[in-house]
Order: sequence, then C-alpha cells, then structure tokens
Amino acid sequence: MKILAIRIKNLASLEGITEIDFTQEPLCSAGIFSITGPTGAGKSTILDALCLALYAKTPRYKQAESGVDIYDVQGASISQNDVRGILRDGTAEGFAEVDFVGVENQPYRATWMVRRARNRADGNLQAFDVALKNISTNSPVPGKKTELLTEIERLVGLSFEQFTRSVLLAQGDFTAFLKAGKDEKSALLEKLTGTHIYSEISRRIYEKHREQAQQLRDLNTQREGIQTMTSEELTSLHEQKDTVEKDIQAQEKLLIELSKEISWHEQLNNLQSRLDAAKLGSEQTFAIKQEAIPREQQLQQIVSVQSVRPVVAQLSTVQGQINTKKVSLGQIRIQLDALQQKKDALDITLQQAEDNLTARIAEEEAALPLLNEGKTLDVQLAEKERQISQDQTAFNTASQKLQRQQQQLTQKQLDAEHLESKVKELQQWKESNTARQPIAEQHSLIISKLNDAGILLDTQQSRLSLVLAAEEEIKAKEQDRQRLSNEYTTLQTSLQQARQEYESQKKEFSVIPIASLDQEKSILDETIEDIIAAEAHWKILSSAITEQATITEQIEENRKQLKTDLEQLYNTKALLDANIIQRNTSLSMLEKARLAAAENVEILRTKLVTDEPCPVCGSTSHPYAGHNTQLDHVLKELEISHQKIETAYTDSLTTHSRLTQVCDQLNKAIANQEKDISLKEKSVKQLEDIWVRFKINASASSIAFDRRATWLHQKLQQEKDQQRELRDTILSYNNKKEQLEKQKGMLDESDKKLTYISNALKDTERTLKSLEEQRDNHKLEREKAQTGLENLQQNLAVYFTSEQWFQHWKNEPDKFSLQIQEFAAQWKHNIQQLEDGLQQQDILAATLKGIQEQLVHLSEETSQKEQALLKIREQWNDLYGKRKTIFNGAPISVIEKAFKDEITKARQVLDQQKSEKEILLASLTRTTTQYEETGKELSVHSEQETSFKEQIQDWLNSYNQQHSTSLSKIELDRLLSFTPDWIEKERLVLRAIDDAVTQAKSVLAEREQNLDKHRQERMSERTTEELIILHTEAKLHQEQNNQTSNEITFRLREDATNKQRIGTLLQSIETQSLVVDNWSKLNEVIGSADGKKFRQIAQEYTLDVLLSYANVHLTILSKRYVLQRIPNSLGLQVLDQDMGDETRTVYSLSGGESFLVSLALALGLASLSSSRMKVESLFIDEGFGSLDPATLNIAIDALERLHNQGRKVGVISHVQEMTERIPVQIRVSKQQSGKSKVAIL
Repeated sequence: MKILAIRIKNLASLEGITEIDFTQEPLCSAGIFSITGPTGAGKSTILDALCLALYAKTPRYKQAESGVDIYDVQGASISQNDVRGILRDGTAEGFAEVDFVGVENQPYRATWMVRRARNRADGNLQAFDVALKNISTNSPVPGKKTELLTEIERLVGLSFEQFTRSVLLAQGDFTAFLKAGKDEKSALLEKLTGTHIYSEISRRIYEKHREQAQQLRDLNTQREGIQTMTSEELTSLHEQKDTVEKDIQAQEKLLIELSKEISWHEQLNNLQSRLDAAKLGSEQTFAIKQEAIPREQQLQQIVSVQSVRPVVAQLSTVQGQINTKKVSLGQIRIQLDALQQKKDALDITLQQAEDNLTARIAEEEAALPLLNEGKTLDVQLAEKERQISQDQTAFNTASQKLQRQQQQLTQKQLDAEHLESKVKELQQWKESNTARQPIAEQHSLIISKLNDAGILLDTQQSRLSLVLAAEEEIKAKEQDRQRLSNEYTTLQTSLQQARQEYESQKKEFSVIPIASLDQEKSILDETIEDIIAAEAHWKILSSAITEQATITEQIEENRKQLKTDLEQLYNTKALLDANIIQRNTSLSMLEKARLAAAENVEILRTKLVTDEPCPVCGSTSHPYAGHNTQLDHVLKELEISHQKIETAYTDSLTTHSRLTQVCDQLNKAIANQEKDISLKEKSVKQLEDIWVRFKINASASSIAFDRRATWLHQKLQQEKDQQRELRDTILSYNNKKEQLEKQKGMLDESDKKLTYISNALKDTERTLKSLEEQRDNHKLEREKAQTGLENLQQNLAVYFTSEQWFQHWKNEPDKFSLQIQEFAAQWKHNIQQLEDGLQQQDILAATLKGIQEQLVHLSEETSQKEQALLKIREQWNDLYGKRKTIFNGAPISVIEKAFKDEITKARQVLDQQKSEKEILLASLTRTTTQYEETGKELSVHSEQETSFKEQIQDWLNSYNQQHSTSLSKIELDRLLSFTPDWIEKERLVLRAIDDAVTQAKSVLAEREQNLDKHRQERMSERTTEELIILHTEAKLHQEQNNQTSNEITFRLREDATNKQRIGTLLQSIETQSLVVDNWSKLNEVIGSADGKKFRQIAQEYTLDVLLSYANVHLTILSKRYVLQRIPNSLGLQVLDQDMGDETRTVYSLSGGESFLVSLALALGLASLSSSRMKVESLFIDEGFGSLDPATLNIAIDALERLHNQGRKVGVISHVQEMTERIPVQIRVSKQQSGKSKVAIL
C-alpha cells in the first residue's frame, strides 16, 4: 500500500484547498521528508485527513468520550467524538481526499466529504459522504457508504487499527512501554498489538470453570438427601397392597348392592311423595274449577252484550266531540273580540304614519334651494384645494432641493475640514514614526528571524521544563526508592511472622483424627438410616397388630350379638306361629259375618221360605231371615278384634324379618372378619419377620409395645444430634483446612510481592541513573538554545530603538511578531492614505464653489412658489366662510341622505302598518268563518247523540225481553268496560283451568300405577335405617382400605422415583465431573478472574514475535544492541554486543539509545501488522529531541535506508537539527484568524 497524494479542503486550521502530491518533486524522489510547524498549526490535521479519507474516522476523535455534546451552530450541537466537527468554522463544506495504490496494484482515489445544510456556514451539519474512484479507468466504484468503506479497507489491505500501527507509527507509546510498570506495560502492549481478546478468553474460562464446579457441588448435595427401601421392604409392601386391593374389590361389590337397595327405598319415598302431590294437585284443580263457575257465567253475559258495543262507542265518541266543540266555540268567540279591538287600534296608528310621511316630504322640498347652493360651493372649494395641493407640492419640492443643497454644502465643508485634519494627523504620525521605518520595510526578514528565535526559545523553555520535570521525577523516584526499601523491610518482617504462625497452625491441624471422624460419621449415618426405616416399619407393624386386635374384639362382639338375636328369633317365631293361627281364625269369622250382613244377602234372605233349602248353603233353618240390628254390632266388634290380631301379626312378622336379616348379616360379618383376621395374622407374621432384621430390634425389644414408637423417635433424635456434632466437627476441620490453604496462598503472594518489590527497587535505582543522564542532556540543550538566542538578539538589535525589545518579545513572542506585522501594514496603509488625502483636498475645493452658486438660484425659486401658495389659500378661506353658513358646513350628501332616510323610515312604518292590517283582516275573516263552521258541527253532533241513545234503548228493551232480565244502561256500560283483550284472556284462563283438571286426573292415575309397579320390585325386607348403617360401615372400611393402599402406592412410587433419581444423578455427576475436570485443566493453564494469565502468555508470545521484527530494524539503527524479553515476564532487556554480550536493563539506556530502541519497536510493529503486504508509506510522530547529533544522523540514515526498501518516511518534529538535516519539508505555518498554510520546500 502506497500513499500517492493527500488533498484537504476546510478542515481544522487548513482553510481552502491544500494538496500534498507525493508523485511530484521534491517529494517524489525524497526518501524521507519532515512535517514541521509550530504547535497547533495543523500538522496532525494532515494525518487526520489521511485517516478520514480511508476509514471515515481518526485516532484523535476516537479517543474522545461518547455521550458528551458540544456546541456547533445556533440551536444545534454534536457529539465530541463526531469526526464531522473537524470541518472549519465559517465554512459550508470540506473534504479529505487520498490517492493510493492498493493491494491490486491499481491507483484509487478515496474521498470523505461533509457539508452544512443549504451550503450555508450557519447550517446544520449533514451526514458525511464517501466516494471511491479507480484512477486508471477514471470510473467511480458504486455502492453505499458502508459498502465503500469496506471496499476501501479491502483495497488498502489494513483495518483502521492495523493502519494506525503500520503507517502512523506510535513511537511515543513504545518509549513509554520501555520503562513502564508491569500493569501499565501490559495495558500498553495490549493497546499496541490488539491482544485484548485474550484477557476476555481467560476471564470466560475462569467463569465457566466456576459455574461447572458449582453445578457438580449442587448434584452431590442432591444425592445426599435421597433415601431408598430394601427388597424385603418392597416385598412386604407389595403383599400388603394385594391383600388390601382384594378387600377393596369385595367392599365395592357390597357397596353397590347396598346403594341399589337404598336407592329403591329413596325411589319409593319419592314416588309416594309424588303420588301425594298428585292427589293434592287434583283436589286443588277441582276446587279452582268450582270457584271459576261465576267467572264463566259473567263471561257469557259479557259476550252476549258485545253486539251493541259499536253503537255505545259511537255515542261516546259523539259526546266527546260535542264537549270539544263547545269549548272550541267559546275560545273562538274570545279570539274574535280580541281581533276586533286590535283592528280599531291599528286604524289609528295607520293614520298617524300617513301624516308623518307627508310632513317628511314637505321638509325635503323646503330645503332643496340650500342644497343646490351648497353643492355649487363644494365644487369651487374642491377646485381650490386641488390648486393648493399642486402649489404646496411645488413649494415643498423647491424647499427640499434648497435644503438638500444646503446640507450638501455643509457636509462638503465638514468633509474638507475632516480631510484637512486627517492629512495633518497622518503627516504628524509619519514624522513621529520615521525612526521605525526600517522595521516596516524589513519586517519579513525580522519576522523570519523571530520565528527562528521562537523555536530556540521554545527549546530553551521546554528543556528547562524537562530539567525541572526530571528533577521532580528524580525526587519522586528517590522517594519511591525509600518507600520501596521500607516496604521491603516491613513485608519481609511480616512474612517471617506469618510463616511462623502458619507452621504452628499446620502442626496443630495435623493432630486432628479426621479419618476416624469420617469413619465414625459413616457408621452413624448407616445407624440413622436403619432407625428411620425401622421407625417407618414399626408404624406399619403396630398399626397391623392394632387392627388385628380390633377385628378380634369385633368378632367376639358379633358372636355375642348373634347368640342374643338367635334367642329372640326363636321366641319371635313361636309368637308368629300363634299369631298366624289367631289371624286365620279371626279372618274366617269376620268373612262369614260380612257375608251375612251384605246387601245382596239381605235381599236373598227375604226370599227364603221356611222349611225350604237355602240356595246358597242348602240349610232349611233360616235364623237370619229377619233383619237383626245386633248383627251389625257383632260385625263391628269382629272387625275391631280382627284388626288387633292383624296388628299383632304384622308386628311379629316385622320383628321376625328384621331378626332374620340381622342374624344373616352377623353371620356374614363374622365370616368376613374371620377371613380378615387370618390375613392380618399372616401380614403381622411377615412384618414381624422383617422387623427382627433391623439392627435396632435388639435394643427395642426391651421397650414396651405402646412406648416403642416414642422410644424409636427419641433414639433417632439422639443419633441425629450426635451426627450433627460430628458433621460440625468435620465442617470445622474443612474450614480450617481451607483457611490454611488461603493462608498458604497469601504467603505465596507475599513472597511474590517481596520479589516484585525487590525488582522494583532495583528498577528504581536504574531509573534514577537514567533520569540524571536525561537531566544533564536537557541542561546542555538549553545552554545551546540560550547561545542561539543571544546571537539573534545582536543581529536584530539594529532595527529596534528600545533596549527592552528582546525581553518584550520573550514575554509575548506571538504578540510581538503580530505588532511588527501590524505596524508594517499600518505604515504602508497610512502613507497611501496621506497621498490620497492631498489629492482629495483639491477635488473638494472645486466642488464647494459649484454648490454655492446653485444655492443662490434655488433660494429665489422657492420664494416665488411660496407667494403663489399664500394667494390661493386666501381665495379658499373666502369660499369656506360662505359654505359654513349652509347647514353649518355639513356635507350636502349627508344632509340629503338624512332627508331621504327620514322619508324612507316613515314610508317603511306606513307599509308595515298596512301589512299588519291586511294580516289582521285575514285573521278576523278566518276566525269568523271558523266560528260559524264550529256552530254547524255542534248541531250535527247533537242530532247524532239523540239517534244513538234511541238505538241503545231499543236494544236494551229487546235484550231484556229475550233474556227475561232487567239490564240497565249503567249495567250495560259496566259490562262493555271489559275490553276484547280481557275477554280473550279470561277465556284462555278458564280453558287452562279445564286443562289442568284433566291433566291432574291423568297424572294421579299414572303415579298410582308407578307406585304399585315399584313396590313389586323390592329386593329385601331390610329397612332404610338398617341399609344406611350397613352402607356407612362398608364405606368407612373402604376409605380405610383406600388410604392404606394409597400410602403403600405412594411409598412404592417414591422409592422408584428416588432410585431413578439416584441413577440419573449418578450419571449426571459422572458426566459433570468430566466436564469440570476438563474446564479445571483449561482454567489451571490459562484461566483467571482478571484475565491476566492468558493475556500474559499471549502477550509474551506476541512480544517475542514483535522483538524478532524490531531487532531487524535495530540492527540497522545500532548494531550494538539486541532486544530480549525477560523470561516469564513482559519486561525487556538489551544485549550489549560491544560489552561482550552483557545483559543490561532498558533503564540503563540513555535518552538517545531509548529512542533508537523505541523506534525499532515501532518499525517492528509496522512490519508485524503489515506482514501480509508491503507498506510503502510511513509517518513517525516526534521523539527525536533526545538524540545527540551523531545518534540523530544514525536515526535519519536508518530512516533514509527504508527508502531503499521501497518506503517513503515522513517525520513530524520540532527539532531544529532534524528539520535542517532533512532537506525536503512540508511546512505548516500559522496565518491570521487561526488559519494555516501548507508549503512544500
């Protein structure tokens, strides 16, 4: 990559277009050139323009803090790191343009452009533009801004960071790098080589290792809290689960049967309730039907009178209309009276309006002569006013000309006096400054010499400040040396004490029997697990034993109850047999008695004939042939007696059935309980077999059965307390161990720190020696500058009269030079003004004479114009007096308008009165007609009313005759008051009552049939209460079984889950251990919390590569030294080949030697950054001030030799010898108003 040309327009101090063409002489053939100029002139702006054109950013702006805005133009601001701020103030546009040869060996032109809105200097900054052009083909490269920047970077072959390290050499950074501290050196090397990524990788590895290790610890913690069961415990639980599930199935069948029977009883009650409700509903609907009979009769009567409803409605309507018409007739009468009164008043007002109009017309005719005279005078006055206006204008024009001529005369006289005063003043100034005339005539030479003196003065002052700074730094380093010495002594003492304390604690720590404690804790953990399992198993075993005892007690109780119920059943059976015999006998007697008392038997009995056989029984004896009232009494007594016997029989039968069912249930219960007890005994036996396997069984056997659970819980707590004590002891041991390890790490760090302080103390002593050498060099350079200043003072003293001129210049050099330039310009300007003033005096005298002659002529003309104007004004005053006597001078048009307005107003009032009268007459006629029409309509309605009344009376007479009733008109109106809607609703209601009666009868029959059918489906003779008791007991037993089954299932599932979790956890722990091991190895090698470890490795390697490049250039600059890296650090040392390959610290190098080494490093970095391509253009900024003439010659020769390698080197420097040694210069010189000019010399 090679820079061909740089062009700049309106950037920073460089106003206008500036071009630096490296293809033109003298830059074309120069191997090395310098960029010189005072501070702030704009040397760095050239490098900024180079970066802007290629990358649209600069190193200086990139360092600015973002987020901070600065003022731009009125109402706008920009960020302080915005490169557009480089546009020069007061300009509307600017650009930076670079011609270069890219990686393709083709010339290109890259342009960066910025402008302000509307191309105005006060406009807001617009977005910058980028352009790229192929110079060979003269064709622009298309693309967006970002695409073009990417293409430029590709063509250059370097990124922005690589460009600033390869082309813009940071030699000053390497000077600081040579003698920087450890951390500062690391930061500088990271900045120079771009190795910050290695710090981030180191930190990421450290964080990843810590994260994975924490995950492994979490998995181990989870494993410690998971417990599982043995195979014997699992077998016992599965057997219990099978037994319980079989019992659950049996109980489910029993519950279903009991639920069906209970549902039958509930359905029976429900059907009986529904039957009762149906009977009640039937009775209620029949009662409602009876109550609705009067309503049916009323409805029939209302329907029968509906034929006369139209006539009655018409009568009502006519009567309403009659009433309305009567009211309307009265209102219309009132309106007629009011309208008549209003008409009389309006006639009077109309006559007054006619009289007023006649009077207004007469007044206008009387004033007509005065109006005509006034119009004539107005015309004459207007004419005079026009003449006055013309004469006034002519007079004013003449007066203005006269006044302007007088002002011009006065101004010219003043100009003449001012010019005369100015000429005298300039002549006096020339006489007073004659002695300084040589300064004005030789100011270019003086300024040039003063600029050289300024450079020497800057050198003297800078060397003085460097001497003072070196002395201050020497003082600070001496303090650092004393401080480091004190720190070394203090740290060495505290380190010995800390090591003694560490050894003492380590000795005490080693006597703790941690292995026996771990073994004891392991045994205790197994004991606790045994007790936990034993406690859980004992709960199951004790529960099973308790249930077994409970079932045994229930069997005994059921057997006792069965024995009692069987005895009662035997007694009840005997009583039931006796009651059956009595019931049959009583029923036979009662049936015979009923047969004898029956009605058809009574009829047959009357037909019996004595001694003839009975057709029923064949007996010839007929004792009941006659009616006997005692027979009825006997029949009643037999019925009462039979009812008592029937009741006793029913009670015996119910008791017998209940006892039979109870006995059957007890037998079944006993059989089931005996089966349950057999299962329980087997289960208890299995649980006891498991129990004896627990280690705690031997100690628990001596504890009472009812206290054993409590004892197990207490024993568990005791063991856990002991376990907690052991865990705390082991934890304390681990904490102490970790503390000792930390203490050991702190001792190691202290050792490192002691070594570091020792090395720093040695480095400080070497630095003191180097600083003292630098101070002596600065003093020598200052003395040289002082000698040069004295020589210049003697050479320039002939131009100045004051002996203090040189001190004044030293105090303010720029101001002194500016005053000389200003005086030279002032001398040239004043002398030219003096010559011009003498010429203007002659011209001004001739001008004054001509103005005075014109002034006399204008005075006479103005007087004549004024006399004519006064005459016309007198004529106008006479006419105005006459006009004032007519209508007091009021305008004739106003007076005429007033007369016409009065007449118009009077005519409008008259027209309005006439209109109101016409409207009133129309209203009066309309109201009269309305009154007559309303009277006629009232007569018609009265006739209709009479007719309708006669029709209604005829209908009533006919109705009364047909229905044999006396229906009156009032009763008729009451019946007709029921609307047709009411009649329809009433008819629907009565029909609904009939439907409800029919439906009630149907529902009653259906529910009686359903009840009979349901009774035939009865399952047993057990009552509802007995079924509910049995169902509750079965359900309670089922819930207990379900709970037991759920507990067993939960324990089995929990055990399976725990085993699965343990398996998964073990696999996860193994996998995670491998991950942690890999990260641990990587972390041990390059991982660290602050990123130093990997950064150290990467930077040591990068520094080795950099030193290999730098030594190539150092061999050219000085064959005496070879740069080396101090092993295991970023420190540098030099191999002095002139001293038998003696190894020296960089702090022992002199200022010139340090510069050569840093220059070699800078050139090495350029070679390293551009290793993939050839960079033919280099720029080196400052750093040559510390070189003696011989070393400076070596450095310049080395740089010139770079030209032989195809490179062009630009050096930015203020050093006088440097600029004199390099013949080709790009000089940036300051101008007025903050501008600078670039010249190629």
